[in-house]
Amino acid sequence: MLKTDAKSLYLEIEHAENLRDAHLAAMSEQVEKFTGPHYANGQSEYVPENHYYEYVSLMVPRLIFDNPRVRVSSRRSGTQQDVAEALRHGLNRWCRDSDFRKLLTLTATDSLFNYGVLLVTEEINQTLTSHERTEARSKPMWPVITRVPQKRFFVDPLATNLHEARFMGHKWVRDKEDLLAEARENPDAGWNSQALEQLAEGTGTDELYDRPDAPDRGEIVAYEIWVPEIEDAETMGPDAGFHGTIYTLATGASQSEDERDTMMIREPRAYYGPRWGPYVFFGMYPVPDSIYPLSPITAVEGQVEDLNRHVSAAAHSAENYKKLVFTDASDPRLQQKLKESDDYVIPVQGLDKQKMVQAEIGGMTPTQMSYIEAARDRLDRNSGIQEAQRGNVEGHGTATEVQIAEQAATIRLAFQKQQFQDAVERALRTVAWYLYYDDRIVFPLGQDAANELGMTDPWLVGGSHEEDSGATFDDLELEIEPYSMERTTEGQQQRRAMEVLELITNISPMIPQAPYINWAELFTMLGDAMNVQKLEQLIDVDFAMELGGMQVVMPSGSGQADPMLAGQVGKAGNQGPLTRPTARARVQRVPPKAIPQPQQAPQPPQNPQPPELI
Repeated sequence: MLKTDAKSLYLEIEHAENLRDAHLAAMSEQVEKFTGPHYANGQSEYVPENHYYEYVSLMVPRLIFDNPRVRVSSRRSGTQQDVAEALRHGLNRWCRDSDFRKLLTLTATDSLFNYGVLLVTEEINQTLTSHERTEARSKPMWPVITRVPQKRFFVDPLATNLHEARFMGHKWVRDKEDLLAEARENPDAGWNSQALEQLAEGTGTDELYDRPDAPDRGEIVAYEIWVPEIEDAETMGPDAGFHGTIYTLATGASQSEDERDTMMIREPRAYYGPRWGPYVFFGMYPVPDSIYPLSPITAVEGQVEDLNRHVSAAAHSAENYKKLVFTDASDPRLQQKLKESDDYVIPVQGLDKQKMVQAEIGGMTPTQMSYIEAARDRLDRNSGIQEAQRGNVEGHGTATEVQIAEQAATIRLAFQKQQFQDAVERALRTVAWYLYYDDRIVFPLGQDAANELGMTDPWLVGGSHEEDSGATFDDLELEIEPYSMERTTEGQQQRRAMEVLELITNISPMIPQAPYINWAELFTMLGDAMNVQKLEQLIDVDFAMELGGMQVVMPSGSGQADPMLAGQVGKAGNQGPLTRPTARARVQRVPPKAIPQPQQAPQPPQNPQPPELI
């Protein structure tokens, strides 16, 4: 088991930060080249081929352009399907209210340079009015996702992938006076006032901000570390929704050059959240036996430097280019006319061509131009950027060549999109975990959900207690709707609208004639392919069957099970409800002037709130 005393944990953190800094060694210089010398004083010198800006400007809009829309389904029938529908509306409402797109834009940029990290926590829901907050038995909560800067995150350096990591965490900074005030006002939070008093203000902030001339704000730097293998299975284990333990430590003034005074500034507390932890890691290309991924910018850094060296050399040659005229020194009148003439028109009587010789010195050579083109082609080939992606189609290649190149670039882009969307799904799944279990989460779903559900004022209420259902959060499946994060133009939207109109007009007469086709699934598949939301809801299949005299009775979740299915699974019997957190999300119709009151979620003793990662 991992040693969790302050000194041992800080030693683990130091080793983790050393590995992290080795992977981030080139990032500062890359960011300066990305912004250019005119972004701020003291930036790096000008690079003629700014591959960093070109790549980020082309790829970020392709990775994220709009808030994601999610679908939630369940492998269980019955009421669990209603829970999945409630979570779908709740997650889509959360993405809009939190403006998730802006945070994902920053994270996409981080991922292209190295990697990105998000932290999922809960905080008091400030969007509700004070009247709605004060009448609740416990304060309404709201899932929050924040970006963790790359230089503040650390992870187990001995792990070969995130699933094997025995710990991970991040640095945070807060005012010392604020922490002391919180320790006095909330003794149950577990802050160690004596340890906080011993910390010198400003310790570690110079490394955190990387600005030694910054004013002293009376801040202290601490480490928050999550250890998943340390948990109290009897009182606050996985069955109660707790996974692992959070430790908070800080370092004081150095007693010697090789050792710092390390202390716990808060009591260890159980982490209330999903088993995969509070951190969501974004990366593009996995590296064998390495916990850190390879970014597309880092992979071609050597080629970018090589191209810029030769382009700079060619630019220097062009600056030194001179065109000279050598004349006969024995003819002073000709020399004077050359100096005083305008527009390079010099009338000379009895001119002898042999008395003037033109010469060019310096300038770019064909060899330089040839190598620059070869280096640029190599960089484009390895980075996956083609002229068609830049919008430059000069007609040099055939249509087939352009199509093949575009397909190759599309495959690379599709992989990066998939890697990014997988991480976004993990972040949204973490948010969904809190919506599913924490009954202190209460918020309105908005007009779109009201129209779809046929309710006047629907609210998401996180958690009902159906202990006999046996359903768990793991029964739910979450996916991002295709194309929901991508950019669509007005022309595409108009074209899709006409395509949908033509599709429905042609297919709707066929529905009564082919009752053996699952039309709802077919329309769902077509909607995904066309990037049209809820296409399956535009046609009432049952009513179309009635018009054709062929009423189809669909099996309900509460009806008789299929005999073959019952015969196959009947021997297993009912295993009974799983001992998991039993609170589940639901949609509630709210009468006028009635606000759902959140209940108290599972919490550790002596701590009225779930563990908070700062």
